Amino acid sequence: MKTIKASLKAYAKINLYLNVIKKLDNKYHEIETMFCLCDIYDEIVVNSNAKKNLIIYSGTFSQGINPRNNTVLKLIKLLKKNSNFNKYKFKIEIKKNIPHGSGLGGGSSDVARLISFFNERLNLKLKKKTISTICKKIGADVEPLLSNNLKILYGRNKILEIKKKLQLNLLLVYPSFPNSTKEIYVSNKNFTKSNYSDFSLLPKILLNKKYFINFLNKKNNDLEQAAFKKNKKTLDVLTYLKKLKGCRLARMTGSGSCCFAIFENNKQLTSAIISLKQRYKTYWIKKVKII
Repeated sequence: MKTIKASLKAYAKINLYLNVIKKLDNKYHEIETMFCLCDIYDEIVVNSNAKKNLIIYSGTFSQGINPRNNTVLKLIKLLKKNSNFNKYKFKIEIKKNIPHGSGLGGGSSDVARLISFFNERLNLKLKKKTISTICKKIGADVEPLLSNNLKILYGRNKILEIKKKLQLNLLLVYPSFPNSTKEIYVSNKNFTKSNYSDFSLLPKILLNKKYFINFLNKKNNDLEQAAFKKNKKTLDVLTYLKKLKGCRLARMTGSGSCCFAIFENNKQLTSAIISLKQRYKTYWIKKVKII
């Protein structure tokens, strides 16, 4: 049997806004969020020349990942029900370049990239509905990460995909501590009423960067207050970002703790990075592009 080898990239996501609509009976939450992918990615190497299925994490942000309970392990357990998958044993090496517990969706992105790869390369013949079911069993934001387009997740796992590439001057600041998504949602007290009428305006809004940033500024991240109570460093970062010259928007992504900022131009963004690195010497600070 031919050995399967591949190198994959699993990109980070940025929640441009996140509204918590309500808590559901199953203890999960209905949310509305817009997110894009950026050019920070985990590096995944897949090799079928193994005696047993093995997942190895390495890299700067591999610490804190449970080797017995993680998103990729959950995927492998679900795929083992497929006879074509079970013809092989895989060694999966994941270099974590996306901060763990940052709200950048690294674990979910790893799963999304791997399920797409296995379905295509191994001819698993998984239908869209089956892939959707597998994704939902692992995490709510796995399925939207199956493609690179700008998306809005709303309602009961509905996805609006927008084939428009954004051009924004973006930077990320990770305050060097992880947030637990579960803890942040459990402690959240902020809720926003859904307003899907905004969606009809998006095609026009996306044509103009100024209009789009104004649109985002009318939104928020309902999880920020819960994150601030967990650790004031997130609040400190956002407060400082908003004061920097040219900052048009600063917000936490997902359940945090990573924050992002949009700047008027690249020169102001470069100056901001210098200032941030002087103030926050141990923080992870990156200029990023939307893919």
